[in-house]
Amino acid sequence: MLSANYLLLYLIAPFMKAEDPHQLTILREQTKLLFEHLPFVLYGVMASSAGLVAVLWHTGQGNALLLWLLAVYMLTGLRWWVRRHFNKLGAHFDPQHWIQVAVQFTAASGVLWGFAGFVFFSTDPMVLMVLTTFLAAMVAGAVSSHACHTPAYAAFALPASMPFIARCFWENTPFFWVLGTVAFVYVLINVNYGRNLQNMVIQSIRLRFQNAELIGELTLQKRVAEQASVAKTRFLAAASHDLRQPVQAIELLVDALGEDLANHPSKGLLDRIQEAGYGLRNLLNALLDSAKINAAAITAKPRHVQLAPLLKRICKELATQAQQKGLDIRVAKTKACVYTDPALLELILRNYVENAIKYTPEGRVLIGCRKQGGQIRIEVHDTGIGIPASAQETVFQEFYQLGNPERDKAKGLGLGLYIAHSLGKLLNHDIGVNSTVGKGSMFYVTVPQGNASHLMDEPSRVQAGGKTPLTGKTVLLIDDDDLVRASVTEMLSRWQCSTIAAEDAETALRILMARGRMPDAIVADYRLRNKSTGVQAIQSLQAQLGNVPAVILTGDTAPSRIQEARNSGFLILHKPLSGVQLRSTLSELMSTKVSS
Repeated sequence: MLSANYLLLYLIAPFMKAEDPHQLTILREQTKLLFEHLPFVLYGVMASSAGLVAVLWHTGQGNALLLWLLAVYMLTGLRWWVRRHFNKLGAHFDPQHWIQVAVQFTAASGVLWGFAGFVFFSTDPMVLMVLTTFLAAMVAGAVSSHACHTPAYAAFALPASMPFIARCFWENTPFFWVLGTVAFVYVLINVNYGRNLQNMVIQSIRLRFQNAELIGELTLQKRVAEQASVAKTRFLAAASHDLRQPVQAIELLVDALGEDLANHPSKGLLDRIQEAGYGLRNLLNALLDSAKINAAAITAKPRHVQLAPLLKRICKELATQAQQKGLDIRVAKTKACVYTDPALLELILRNYVENAIKYTPEGRVLIGCRKQGGQIRIEVHDTGIGIPASAQETVFQEFYQLGNPERDKAKGLGLGLYIAHSLGKLLNHDIGVNSTVGKGSMFYVTVPQGNASHLMDEPSRVQAGGKTPLTGKTVLLIDDDDLVRASVTEMLSRWQCSTIAAEDAETALRILMARGRMPDAIVADYRLRNKSTGVQAIQSLQAQLGNVPAVILTGDTAPSRIQEARNSGFLILHKPLSGVQLRSTLSELMSTKVSS
């Protein structure tokens, strides 16, 4: 009895980990496997027992053989009935109870086969060979069907073989001693082999559940990451607009104060404040664009685009910066059409041009393009300080700046070229630079050539005409930010321009009707309250007031929103903008109205 306990401990000890979190789950799977394999076991038992009786029938033990066969078949029927009952339980069963039931029935089957090995034992060579063959086959065959649980296999193999082995030793002859020893070693080998198979089965089950848990954890982490990405995207969308609002107000109020202090001793101090505000605007733009790229919050939407209007728009918007440094900025004439996301391409080129202006002390900046096979290479040339060959790759790295060891914020954060390079990778456009120190640089982006026949019809934008004084004019301002409304109103008052400010189109229309005024121009923020837009506000007002010239102000940097605003056909200005830009734009709008 003691040796049997040691054997059982040997069989199950390697797999009974005290703190294994999967122990009960593994036992459940082992139980299911035992009952799943049972039909094949029962078919084999029925066939083997009938075959043994048929072969041994001539030995004259017919009654004993029939009684034994009847016992085997009754046990088989009972095991089949138990299996059906187990299957009805589905997943709701106690594995500890049912594994014991399976082991007990397996042991009962082993006892019946052990009874046959003992009772039908004979020294007759033919009977001995048949009995040895059948018992060896049953012991070996049970390994595969009971490999998932070694105690169940041992419960069959040991009772089935030990009576036969005991009879061999009981005969006490050299032949039977050898036969008994060989049979005993054979059983031990099979038990050890079954133990190894159980090890693999258990490891497979454990890995399956560990993988399932890992997949669950990864799915949860993915969901958390997606939620974080959505939250970050929402934050960036809000930040790109909301952070620009106070910066816009500061810039316009400083411009207004600049006109009041034109001849004041503090004008120099105010100029420094303006420079700081300009630097803040550039840093804010760069940080938000970089954050959106890192958050993968930008999706490319390529289409066929005419290059000339895009290049002219960039040149026009950055002309003031170039003129402040005494630089000549030009765009070479082109009729090229490309296939790309126009908003993202514009952001790349804008960063190129701003970088060129920043690092060109004198001379010029030229924007042009040339055809290269099925590609169009857009180039930005400057006569600036140039870039050493060793730094022509590193200039596209995040926060890298050439010749700015003191980290002068007036030169930015070193994000412009990084943003351009990242957007180039997103669009699958080749990005690069050719430069000579002391002579200048040429930054380029290579874009697939487009098809002019596939160009989307864009609403015509207001064209600039001659400058018109703003004195006595009325501007309707729609913005949901109180500070921005106040700063724009203050700025316009310096130009003797009357302002009607409102937070939405309905309020604006009521004020206009109450005052009996007709606006000469409409200035509207793109993002208003209640998910409405400046485009909708302008269209609503024009439906009531006629074709009043209008301009959209936007603090959004999302390419999709920028494209939506541009598709409206209204002129677009990006916040924060200076008083000079605002006055120039309003003058152009009103001169267009006069000329029409």
